[in-house]
Amino acid sequence: MTTTAKDHEERPRAKTVGERQRHPTEVRRQLVVDAARDLIADKGLFNVLIRDISKACGVSPGTITYHFKSLDEVLMEVVKAETADFYVPLQESARGSGDPTRQLLYFLEGMFGSDANSRRHWLIWFDFWSAAARDEAYGRWMSEHYDGWRSALREITERGVSEGSFVCDDPQSFAIETAAMVDGLAVQCYARGSSLPVETSRSLLIAFVRRELQIR
Repeated sequence: MTTTAKDHEERPRAKTVGERQRHPTEVRRQLVVDAARDLIADKGLFNVLIRDISKACGVSPGTITYHFKSLDEVLMEVVKAETADFYVPLQESARGSGDPTRQLLYFLEGMFGSDANSRRHWLIWFDFWSAAARDEAYGRWMSEHYDGWRSALREITERGVSEGSFVCDDPQSFAIETAAMVDGLAVQCYARGSSLPVETSRSLLIAFVRRELQIR
């Protein structure tokens, strides 16, 4: 993925030695996670080494291994950061009060951004899917994440039905199908060299939701 000058301006810069010495543990860990997020998106999880992260964030490999047990732990923290920055704000918007149609569509449209951060998010998640299929700890965390996401979809659908905005006999099944459609479209439109535009994926998802819930 190509990065721009603007992307680099928006990311935290590597700290000087003096600044790092004054930083508490959590700040140093965050520097490592921020650097790893970009590297994993650019190079792929299985092509990133501790020394790559060390060079990117300006700390020694020993500092990284002091704060993290392994590269696997760095990946887990990267995915948690992605969830906090990407999914949680969308979920919270869906759980709030207000028009359920507007909130549901805002939630789902937000899954398909054309910006660099959205693309980075999905590239990281593609690698995490692979890791979760083989690692029990990753798999458990991913399962909990999807439980929360489907729950958010189900809750807003149930509220829309109760208020007369939606027609849906089985909100739980709708949530499962919608989550699966998001993932399937994301794989197709964010893969390198994809012929399916992000905007088309977003439109297909919203059209599906409108049909399923009979939204006019």
